[in-house]
Amino acid sequence: MPYAVLRVAKIKTQAHALAATAHNYRQKAVPNAELDEARPNREYLNREQKDYWSLAEARIQEAGVKRVRSDSVRAMEVILTGSPEGFVRDKEGRAADYSKSKWAQDNLHFLQKQFGKENVVSFTLHQDEKTPHIHAVVVPITEKKALSADQLFNPQSLRRLQSEYAEAMSAHGLSRGVEHSQAQHQPMRRLYGQEAQVSRQVAELSQAPERAAFKLDDPPLLNREKWKHEQEARVNAEIARQVDQAQQRAQKLAELAQGNTAAAERVKSLQKQLHTAEGLKQLHFGELQTSRQESTTNGQALDSVAVAYVQGGDLTKFREYGELVREQTRQALVTTAEQVLRQPVRSEQTFRDKLQAAGYQVERTPGGKAELVHQETGSRFLSKEILPNGRPLGEQLKEALERTAKQVQQQQKSQGRGLGL
Repeated sequence: MPYAVLRVAKIKTQAHALAATAHNYRQKAVPNAELDEARPNREYLNREQKDYWSLAEARIQEAGVKRVRSDSVRAMEVILTGSPEGFVRDKEGRAADYSKSKWAQDNLHFLQKQFGKENVVSFTLHQDEKTPHIHAVVVPITEKKALSADQLFNPQSLRRLQSEYAEAMSAHGLSRGVEHSQAQHQPMRRLYGQEAQVSRQVAELSQAPERAAFKLDDPPLLNREKWKHEQEARVNAEIARQVDQAQQRAQKLAELAQGNTAAAERVKSLQKQLHTAEGLKQLHFGELQTSRQESTTNGQALDSVAVAYVQGGDLTKFREYGELVREQTRQALVTTAEQVLRQPVRSEQTFRDKLQAAGYQVERTPGGKAELVHQETGSRFLSKEILPNGRPLGEQLKEALERTAKQVQQQQKSQGRGLGL
């Protein structure tokens, strides 16, 4: 049965708080993180994405905490997730979208019930890595209005918290791990590195092998039956070699898949390929020739479309398909722009860099107008075609720049107060 996973970490310094903020809101590059508009990251509480230090300080002041030592733990970061196999995944091994799921809401309600609704100041769902997980920030204020991480997050209370969390997640098919286990948690950076290594191995093993070119000898005028048997023997020997390689890849993938759910899905796909390759052994020589001819024909499909266009053929369906692809690309760009605008935007160049990282390049038309060009499909869009949140792009970019500038000023003032200036 999949396990419910809960981990905690102290946030004691402003530098630590700012680093955690930058990581969780993807203000800097994160290993193995790949944004997908179909599985967006989502912040449920701190929608303005204020830094964690400012959030904690504001909550401490609001709660009326009278005594705060300089070395007090200002906040606790709580990571909530489950075993990889506990999440619904597609055939490629990618987890489904959990941004509007009951699982996410139940996690939020669990923390708010445990520590008080006002003390949970940030709740961020990450879906740009292999397994959905949540980074929540809790200000450890007790019922007596004292700031005490030691009281709320000590070994005894953490064991109880683990049990209660597993009970809350049981409705989602997750259970508690072994209590008092001697297993040590590995740092997240190490886990990311191991996962990246496994993912690279899986990707390499899952790639279809390059097909060896196979050229038949010209048939002789005599002894054609002998020639046929010789050619079939050569073909079967080549097929046997490829099948052996496929078996070795399947075996290696099976070993990796024992600890990797995404790999398990790829194993199934590879095993199907292997079954097909085995079936090739039973093909007659004539069927093999037909298969090669069909492959060549499919490879010439684009050439046929181009020739049809030159000769005045009816390409209405082809045009409709192009319009559909362009519209899907435009909608994806709108979603990407909305996500970027919700994050801190320090300059127009920052905005362009983030769009470029998502696959969109800003270019100028001969008339001097700015266009957003999708690098993969070549789709081009004027800014008036992109209306994030139903409003003009330029207007919202200006607001994002002003909002970020204010956040920077507040952060600098907070740092100044921390230094006694």
